[in-house]
This record gives sequence, C-alpha cells and structure tokens, in this order.
Amino acid sequence: MRSIIAALLLACISFFPAASLAQQSAEPSAWQVEKCEIYRQSWDKALDFFGTDNLNYDFIAQNENFIASACTAPPGVCAQSSQELEIANALTIAMMNAGTASTFLPFRCRADAPSAAPEAVSGAAPDAVLCHAQLELLLDGNKLTAAEAAVYAAQCACLEQRQQAGAQTDCAQ
Repeated sequence: MRSIIAALLLACISFFPAASLAQQSAEPSAWQVEKCEIYRQSWDKALDFFGTDNLNYDFIAQNENFIASACTAPPGVCAQSSQELEIANALTIAMMNAGTASTFLPFRCRADAPSAAPEAVSGAAPDAVLCHAQLELLLDGNKLTAAEAAVYAAQCACLEQRQQAGAQTDCAQ
C-alpha cells in the first residue's frame, strides 16, 4: 500500500513541474506579440501625452512589468489618481480600437484598494482628454484621412468647450 501511495506521489510531483515548464516555455502567438507591441506603444504615447508628474511608482512599475512579461502577467494595475485613471481609460480605448478583448488589459483593483475619487476626475474634462489621446493614436497609425482628422479634432474641441462652459451641448459630428 505504501509503495502505491509513494508511486502516486512521485508521479504527481514529477508531472506538475513538467506541465508548468511546458506552459512557461510556450511561445506567444503572433497576435499576442502584436497586442503587446500596440500596448507598449500606447503606453509610451499616453505617458508623453498625460505626463508622469502625478503618477504613483506602483502604477508605472506594474505597467512596465506587464509589458516586460510579454503582456502575460496577471492583471493587477490599479489607477489611484485622476491622471492614472485617464491613462488607464486612454489605454483601454486604444486597445479596444486595436481589436483586443477587455480581458487583455492589466487593470484590476482589489476590493480593499483605494480608488481615484470621482470628483478629482470630473474636473479634468476626461472626454476631451481621451478624445485627443485617441485622435493622436489614430493619426500616428495613419488611420484617418485629413477630412476625418478635422472632424475628429472639432469633436475634441467641442468636448473641451462643453466642459469649460459646463453646458450639456451635443458634440456629435
């Protein structure tokens, strides 16, 4: 009986490390590589656009770690400030526009973690900021004609004016 239990334990111990090594050595698919490259480029552009002055080190490090892991690290990036939330929103829009599923993104806040205060975000004209970030990404990717870019820029300007005026005007173009 002991020999049977020992054999079963030995089989389990020898099987599981091999299975985890096989998973670790698997090459990412071309789509996974492409998604990660798009995320890296979007991350760089978001930092350029929004700046890094009010970013928590953990927010930056977790995003960099996600990229360094070939975008396979488990989600755990949590936006704490309005600036971090704006960056997370811009990255989400960019990645969804690139055709990724929302499950690709690294953003997850624990239930016991503090979150950005809604009133801190509301004064920042997030719709206009996201509009400009998305416009820049689309222009950089040569995804818009000059006429489309002009309409998009007008939409962003309208969103800014609406926020500044505190009006509820329609900005649809």
